[in-house]
Amino acid sequence: SQHYPILSIMGPRQSGKTEMIKKYFPNLPYYDLEQKENLKKVRENPDQFVRQNCMEGVIFDEFHYVPELTEILKTVADELRHEIRSGGETSFPTRFVLTGSHNYLFDAQIKETMVGRAGLIKLLPFTLQESGVMDPFEAMYKGGYPILYVNGETPQSFFPDYIENYLEREVRDVHGVQDLLKFRYFLQMCAGRAGNFIDTQSMCLTLGITLKALEKWLGILYVSYIAFFVMPYYQYSEARFAKNRKIYFYDTGLCANLMGIEEAQDIKEDDTLRGKLFENLVMSELWKKNFIRGKNLDPAYFLNVTGKDAYEVDLIMARGNKLKAVEIKSSSKFDPHWFDRMYKSEKLKTAQKFVVYTGPTQEVQGGRALNFKDIDQLFLK
Repeated sequence: SQHYPILSIMGPRQSGKTEMIKKYFPNLPYYDLEQKENLKKVRENPDQFVRQNCMEGVIFDEFHYVPELTEILKTVADELRHEIRSGGETSFPTRFVLTGSHNYLFDAQIKETMVGRAGLIKLLPFTLQESGVMDPFEAMYKGGYPILYVNGETPQSFFPDYIENYLEREVRDVHGVQDLLKFRYFLQMCAGRAGNFIDTQSMCLTLGITLKALEKWLGILYVSYIAFFVMPYYQYSEARFAKNRKIYFYDTGLCANLMGIEEAQDIKEDDTLRGKLFENLVMSELWKKNFIRGKNLDPAYFLNVTGKDAYEVDLIMARGNKLKAVEIKSSSKFDPHWFDRMYKSEKLKTAQKFVVYTGPTQEVQGGRALNFKDIDQLFLK
């Protein structure tokens, strides 16, 4: 906030964006553009509104409802920066704060106006350290939305309302999808496939939609910070790869609710659910930690070798010539055979090898076993 005239904070609904900006910018006027009255005021003449009401600073919440604001704020910020520099100052602290539950940087015009003028922050649901949850099953079931940790809300009461609000405000109002019942079923299908490949042909047939429509819906999940996709590791030529992506949810609590899970015990007692949601938990933690470190490139890929000797490695982290191979297991008891897949490839033999599980962090034969709360260590050299 000390270096950019515009500060942009993006993340899913209910991740705490509004609460945070009101805390750090308590004196700035605040306009929620989802409110019809505010939206009408700003839309009538955005340039005039900004120049008459916002020159000393402003917060525009859900600003993507008036995307032309970015061009106006760009012009005003450049004018103010020139004025400040003419007076001998070198820095221009944040004056305009923008938030959104929609990743508007996929709009080329908006992205262009932001470059060099806006500090970009992604605010996702709590990490495990932020929520303080120690039990893996509770973490998978509850997820990380802040409201679940501050006022006694429960997953059973929070998520149904959250999904309804998301469908109406984001899916219908922002993206124009009218068949919300079918989109809800699509959400449930995606939750059921968490940690697996997206079978586009099967999903299209089941939903009765075209491939183009399916790709649009998957894109909606991505730009609204509901789901992300992990790609195959292509820089590897030993065998043919599965040319597909895997889908994961940023929040396991939302994923579990869409799967119909009613309590943490359900996850603990079902091997399939436990494995699927634990892998999603680890992956979402890795992606959140990556954003916290200020990195926007995907932190990892998966390796899937097909053919006679088919095998898969959950994660490949590649930085230059350095590789890290990672397997994810929901068990608390270490098994040395977990490393076997990582030794099948000549190219992975020199890679650092890790297993992430629910047992204690320890050095083991073949590599290092990490407790799921210690995945920060994967980022170390």
